[in-house]
Amino acid sequence: MAHFHTEFLLFIGYCLLNVYVLVTYWKWSLGLVLLYLGYRLTRMKSRLTIAGKAVLITGCDTGFGHHIAKRLDDRGFTVYAGVLNENSDGAEALRSRKSQNLHVIKLDVTKEEDVNKSLEYVTNNNKADLWAVVNNAGINMPGDVELATVDQYKKCAEVNLYGPIRVIRAFLPLIRRSKGRIVNVSSVRGRFSWPSDSMYHVTKHGLETLSDSLRMEMKKFGVKVVIVEPGNFVDATAISGREMMKRIQREVDFMWDHASEDVKETYGRHYLHRKLKCSFENDGKLSMSPVSDAIEDAIIAENPNIR
Repeated sequence: MAHFHTEFLLFIGYCLLNVYVLVTYWKWSLGLVLLYLGYRLTRMKSRLTIAGKAVLITGCDTGFGHHIAKRLDDRGFTVYAGVLNENSDGAEALRSRKSQNLHVIKLDVTKEEDVNKSLEYVTNNNKADLWAVVNNAGINMPGDVELATVDQYKKCAEVNLYGPIRVIRAFLPLIRRSKGRIVNVSSVRGRFSWPSDSMYHVTKHGLETLSDSLRMEMKKFGVKVVIVEPGNFVDATAISGREMMKRIQREVDFMWDHASEDVKETYGRHYLHRKLKCSFENDGKLSMSPVSDAIEDAIIAENPNIR
């Protein structure tokens, strides 16, 4: 009972102290409240008019690209959905919407020819000005530095780093003309390192620094550059899909076949299989909406966050 009384008296004392501080320093308290409200008001983003604006998105066969292509089509944008395979299920699903504003185009970001043909297609379609480019296409290859080959590092970089560079360089004149946006989908793993995933980290960190440099270069033209950094969305995307797992299994087999006898003896084949299994065991978030919200905000907000 005495313990209860002590706690009660402490609580009363705490309340009285707060009242005293508010009464004595009410001007400061009011100033802090007004400062907070002002901060919140400045964070409220006004939205741009969508009419007459077009968006190019890479990697729309599956995942974030597929999801945001449909969302922006619903919003009223003219959407150029770049797909790796024109006959993929994702491409067919987009075409099945029968939207006049949704254009499914073949765009392998590793091929200069595909990028140039996409630029020609967008340029010849005068229905809307190109307002934004969303570099979303990407791949992942798990593997230790000692196991991964230089060719695999290059292969990952061709999609995740040099792909966006090709697309940006091709479409930047149109974006400069509209004073629009470049939105690069990176990853939280572009900002911190993790074992057995350096091929992915290297490319995403490169995309982060590329974006920061480009943002400073484009400021004089009124072009905004935004980075979107998804976390773990394995279950929400095609990362753990059957085709993706087959591809990564092939990459793991390639690592083993090209490893030296010393490396094979040191690590063992079971180590690679365990790493492959761990790549898909972390389920992650079930909804892509947080990432799609961030991409949409980067495109539509008058003053979007840079990250």
